[in-house]
Amino acid sequence: MSKRIEVKLNMPADQLVTRAQAGAEKNGVDFKGDASSGNFSGKGIEGSYQIDGEQLTIDITKKPMVMPWALIETTVKKFFA
Repeated sequence: MSKRIEVKLNMPADQLVTRAQAGAEKNGVDFKGDASSGNFSGKGIEGSYQIDGEQLTIDITKKPMVMPWALIETTVKKFFA
């Protein structure tokens, strides 16, 4: 089961990706990407992202069975904030 999360950017894409990379490194999450697209995995969660203009689209492709989608969505949004 997968889920798509869409968020309007609140900062330039390159700045968002730089912050996400730093957060990933700090939390032991593998993050590869640039200001247009990439992927991430860690803590049982796998997904990808794409940035188009001011729109960030995140596709979660794997999550722990016991973790609710609401928690995943909140966590991923914070990760990219």
